[in-house]
Amino acid sequence: MFICTLLKNKNGEYMARFDELIEETKNEIRVLLRNPDIRPSYMTYDQLRDVQSEICRMARIRDPEKFFPYFPKGIADACWLPDHPIVVKLNEIVDLYNNREY
Repeated sequence: MFICTLLKNKNGEYMARFDELIEETKNEIRVLLRNPDIRPSYMTYDQLRDVQSEICRMARIRDPEKFFPYFPKGIADACWLPDHPIVVKLNEIVDLYNNREY
């Protein structure tokens, strides 16, 4: 099981949208990992597990210069549907992360 800790920004405030997306996406991935019957055929167990691990690292590190996730390229290479709700959330997570809006 992957665990992300919620971090506070420099002002001691929780970073709402980024953290919220991370938690929602982790939970949705967890459901897909536990229920292969509802998982789209183009999403493999290993891919989902790796994505979950990477978003946890993003939540912990919060610096695209120190860690940049592989999953955006992996999603494109694996032909995940761009309008799938998890893909939409992952793209937003990456955008927030790259723009340092966490």
